[in-house]
Amino acid sequence: MMVGPEVAETAPVVDRPFGPGSRLQRRVRARHPIERYSRFVARMKLALPATAMALLLLVAVWPRIQSAVERLHKLPRIDLRQARDLRMVNLSYAGRDRHDRPFTVTADAARQRPEVDDLVELESPKADMTTESGSWLALTAYSGTYQPQAQLLDLFGDVELFQDKGNTFKTDSAHVDMGKGSAEGDDPVQGHGPFGTIDSEGFRIENNGDTVVFTGKAHLYLRPREEREQP
Repeated sequence: MMVGPEVAETAPVVDRPFGPGSRLQRRVRARHPIERYSRFVARMKLALPATAMALLLLVAVWPRIQSAVERLHKLPRIDLRQARDLRMVNLSYAGRDRHDRPFTVTADAARQRPEVDDLVELESPKADMTTESGSWLALTAYSGTYQPQAQLLDLFGDVELFQDKGNTFKTDSAHVDMGKGSAEGDDPVQGHGPFGTIDSEGFRIENNGDTVVFTGKAHLYLRPREEREQP
């Protein structure tokens, strides 16, 4: 029996073996949800034990995490201004003057001035210089500033100057040119040593440390030779 095109187009969809809407296509579509569900179950069989294990580990290490967080909260806050203000301890500069003689500048602590590149603030500074004759000269103070490039040292408060000859001089401030091996000050000076005692309005070190000049009004007391020669 022949069926024309008009009749074929009106044939029921259920009776089509192939093509859109056929029985084969309906079976394939019905199988897809089952396969997706099977894959979902397989994944959950792996994910659930892994999640449970992670939770157990978190419960075990949580006290340590909480303790670490509490320690972080107790840390002091950092002031950015202090971070820029660098502080060093046991500072030491070593160099040579213009006549190739060694000198050193040390301090218990030092602080770099952020606004000035070549200026270091010193706590309890000390300077040691070698004189032209080969003797040494030392200066100490409560505080000071040092310019490493220019080799200039300024001392403030309880400034003391020592010579290896046994002389000691005290004043309130001093300006030291480490490169030239010279020093000077305009504050009152008191000195003593084997020679006797001296008071003056200022001082100046010349001849690369071998000569000390007392400026302004000065009062000198010389010990008799007999006292100086006593042991």
